Amino acid sequence: MSYFTEILAETSDGFRALDVDVRDASDLDSLVEMMQAAGSEDGESVAVIEHEDEWFGLVRVCTDNEIRVFLSDLRAVELSPFAEIFADFLDSQPDAYEAEPEEEFGLEEEAAEDDEDEGEEVEMLEFDADAEWGGDAEIYADRGVRAADLIEQVEKYRSDPARVVAHVGETVGFADQLQAAR
Repeated sequence: MSYFTEILAETSDGFRALDVDVRDASDLDSLVEMMQAAGSEDGESVAVIEHEDEWFGLVRVCTDNEIRVFLSDLRAVELSPFAEIFADFLDSQPDAYEAEPEEEFGLEEEAAEDDEDEGEEVEMLEFDADAEWGGDAEIYADRGVRAADLIEQVEKYRSDPARVVAHVGETVGFADQLQAAR
């Protein structure tokens, strides 16, 4: 699965794509600095990061330099190459390797169940319905994307993050530029 990243800056003529690579950022501060340096002084900028069929992140630098971040799936972000950028938004979870030996989480029971289930139909992989979003759901509330609508879109289209980002882009005004950058 591939990643799509783009930074867009708002100008008096609307949003325009910036010639900046999100992957060059080592953390959120460096990403924001890149966005501010490449953007216009009087407008906002947004960084979009999508992992195909899995998650998306939006970083918004407002005109007053307020920084707002929204992540559609914290666990997926934590496992991505962009985890360092969003480290402040991820819950700290214990490493699987740090588990105590007596905490084998029922592996012996699962092995016994697997032996019994060999003749049964194989289940299809399902997306994590309990995936948690993080950050500021009101990231674009002032531009017409209510927090409740954003969360509803994330839950409804969990396996299609591009669709949710397109919805936000249409409402805010950067959908065409984002689509052209794809």
